[in-house]
Amino acid sequence: MKKNQGREWRSANRREERDSTGSSRRVRPGDRRPKQARDIHSRSSYTSRDGRPRSDAVPEPAGDRERGQPSDHCWGKNPVIALLEADPARCLKVIISKTMRGSASEKIINLCGASGVPYSFLESRAMNGIIGTEDHQGVIATVSPMRLLTLEEAVELIPEPPEHALIVLLDHIQDPHNLGAMIRSAETVGAVLVALPLRRSSLPTGTVAKTSAGASARLPIASVGNVAYAVRKFQEAGLWTIGLDANAKESIYGSSIPSRALMVVGSEDGGLGRTTAAACDELLRIPIKGMTGSLNASVALAIGMFEWARVNNFSARP
Repeated sequence: MKKNQGREWRSANRREERDSTGSSRRVRPGDRRPKQARDIHSRSSYTSRDGRPRSDAVPEPAGDRERGQPSDHCWGKNPVIALLEADPARCLKVIISKTMRGSASEKIINLCGASGVPYSFLESRAMNGIIGTEDHQGVIATVSPMRLLTLEEAVELIPEPPEHALIVLLDHIQDPHNLGAMIRSAETVGAVLVALPLRRSSLPTGTVAKTSAGASARLPIASVGNVAYAVRKFQEAGLWTIGLDANAKESIYGSSIPSRALMVVGSEDGGLGRTTAAACDELLRIPIKGMTGSLNASVALAIGMFEWARVNNFSARP
């Protein structure tokens, strides 16, 4: 097993070659050719409430452990059901609309009873004021903040070779709807986990849970400090790192994406940060036509993840 500047790579299938200047280049598993030089300075252009109906009663977003917010809300039939099935300990109470009927209402009541979660009924109009929207589908859950994994815990979740492994790393995604859509896509493709920085990023709040259709309650989410540092730690764990960059020279469709990979997508406005792009093993673009000129960040990530699944003949469901 070779060393790169005194650091021993933990992956048995990662190799290095040296160019004419004597500097080392990391080589994709199964490919002895050094990757072509890329302009790492290019940036991607993938774009993009306590129960009283009072605006001053709205808590801060949950998930920021440094500030320790007391609670958040999760709403919508599928997100609440997913929460009660996957992590009922986080659910403090459930409010159900007096007019809600059907199998979903019955299932929620049964899940609350089985887990000892208190529930009550309320007029739908009053429920609107709790979360500031009518899009609750007749059910709102008050939840404790989501526990985010540490980077070290995230690395431990990576399955051992030769199993397929896809990790998603988000470089300062700020739109909660984008974050929810990304988590939903990652869960459906069979990703191991999603990692994101706590600062200057959207956090897994109720809006994210609703947008992800409950996937945020099923898929592990990890917090990282420095994104470029996280890239290097995942590389040391044996993952080949792909940064999605609209300005990259190589297309994602012409690449043999390794079965054990880390996929990184940048923010809606600036794309991949310069140090993040520099840390990636390779940068790939998604070819597009038309006059728009860019893809929404969550759409770009979904395309990238499902291309990984296609190339590796891997499906989340048999």
